[in-house]
Amino acid sequence: MILAAGALGLLYGLVLRHGRLASIFKKRFRLPVLLFISLGLEWLLAAEFGNSLDTRQWYLPLRVVLAIFQYSLLFVFLFRNRKKPGMFCLMAGSVMNGLVIIANSGRMPIGKYIAHFGDAAIAQISTVPHYFLAQGHEPLLFLADLFPFWTFGWYMISLGDILISIGMFRLAAYMSRRILRKPAKAVEHPADIGYTDGR
Repeated sequence: MILAAGALGLLYGLVLRHGRLASIFKKRFRLPVLLFISLGLEWLLAAEFGNSLDTRQWYLPLRVVLAIFQYSLLFVFLFRNRKKPGMFCLMAGSVMNGLVIIANSGRMPIGKYIAHFGDAAIAQISTVPHYFLAQGHEPLLFLADLFPFWTFGWYMISLGDILISIGMFRLAAYMSRRILRKPAKAVEHPADIGYTDGR
């Protein structure tokens, strides 16, 4: 959903707002290294090898520490770039997702509605380390992936995902926008304005 929202935002900016692809590469963000580290931690939390460690006593506390670190870096990056369109939605959605993930041992609960997608969908959850099937008593469950959504296939999304998608659409639409900078105002020379020294 989030990637689809970004693609639609970019298409909207290019086609309906007459943006340019070249403008995307001219946009500048503060502290981009924080975003890349956060994405690296996201990959680590979602990595398949996590399944082989889930019986270790330190595994779930480690996931919590990594999730806190990941979302802290992401929030700082978003806050430092808060003047760009969509950033406040991205911040709010990321905080919502981060809270429920941290409260559930570094994993995102999946609502029981996923059972409507068949046994294969339920079985797949057990193979993905950063998700688990909710039983109904998890903390902050209302922020979990509870809502079915279709984007070239059905899957579950959270309230945070909805806000992130709105922010991503706005940011992607902005990325292709041409920025017209005002020319520096020329300083008028005294001779150009009929200056006299009183003689």
